[in-house]
Amino acid sequence: MKSPVILLLCILLCLATCGCTQAPQPAAVPTSPGTIPSITLSSASPNATFSLDPGVIVVSFRAESAQDMELYLSNLTQGYGEGTRFLTNGPYAGSVAYQVPAKDTYHLNISGTGPWTATVAPLVTTSPLKAPVNLSGTGTQVTPVFSLEKGEYFFTRNETGLASPIYQLFFVNGSPLMDANGTFSQPYFGTLSPHPFVFVTIPENGTYYLSALSRNNPGGWSVSLSPVPKIPHMGPGPAVYPTAP
Repeated sequence: MKSPVILLLCILLCLATCGCTQAPQPAAVPTSPGTIPSITLSSASPNATFSLDPGVIVVSFRAESAQDMELYLSNLTQGYGEGTRFLTNGPYAGSVAYQVPAKDTYHLNISGTGPWTATVAPLVTTSPLKAPVNLSGTGTQVTPVFSLEKGEYFFTRNETGLASPIYQLFFVNGSPLMDANGTFSQPYFGTLSPHPFVFVTIPENGTYYLSALSRNNPGGWSVSLSPVPKIPHMGPGPAVYPTAP
């Protein structure tokens, strides 16, 4: 009969060699509350709720037919809400942008009178275009971002009156670019304005984007932003001496 000491040593040797120890557990992977997951909405699933950091999100959508569409981003905690409504003339793909003013949970609802699909993504702020910039689109769209320096610019459009979308310039954080008195969002054209351009004041160097809300979806448009040439400083003219009588 084996002694108890020898039997205990055999048991310990077996435990050490048979792999019965607990395997290490993988570490938990942290997730960022500001990271937008892959979100796809549709007329069959028109709502989404997600956590966002401050910034701008872009909702890209496709309407499969002529319809009345409405998008609404809200935050019940802060009482915040922002919406967009437009008509499509037929099958159409476009985009709209919404400011996220604070880190929190937001709810997005999209409705339409026909079939549609949509995706949500952060505004791409890398590799901004340089001024002067030429921008074009089809209907309601958000343009790529672009860099502007402080100063005066010509905002020129090729469509006027009812053929022109409603344009708004935004800082890259989603705040609208207001005029010096804070009374309207730049650029400002009246609904029936025949003017092909306006002056836009850029208050500081930075990155911006343009939002176009069109009456015609689809419907082509194009604009340009170019610095107003600086008038050279005029020095004193040539001396003029009185002539003898």
